[in-house]
Amino acid sequence: MRLSKRRATTLNRRARFLHQHRKQRGTLPCLETGGTQVYAYWSCGEGLVVSVHLDTGEVPGDLISPDGTIPIPIRITVNGECVFSAD
Repeated sequence: MRLSKRRATTLNRRARFLHQHRKQRGTLPCLETGGTQVYAYWSCGEGLVVSVHLDTGEVPGDLISPDGTIPIPIRITVNGECVFSAD
């Protein structure tokens, strides 16, 4: 599945940042876009942790394949270098 430029722009414009709450100690900073969540946070003893969650239950129906997964392609980059790709 390939997203149209219009659909990708709409999803990106609706992205939101969820910050760590002082009163809710278990929360972590998160970027949410298209129902997926990407957490990037510092962990004592581990350093920088980046965690991608594609199963939030809020992914729009047009972004889910018939088998219930996020359709590919998916690409993850670090400093512009692709470290994971699924086509």
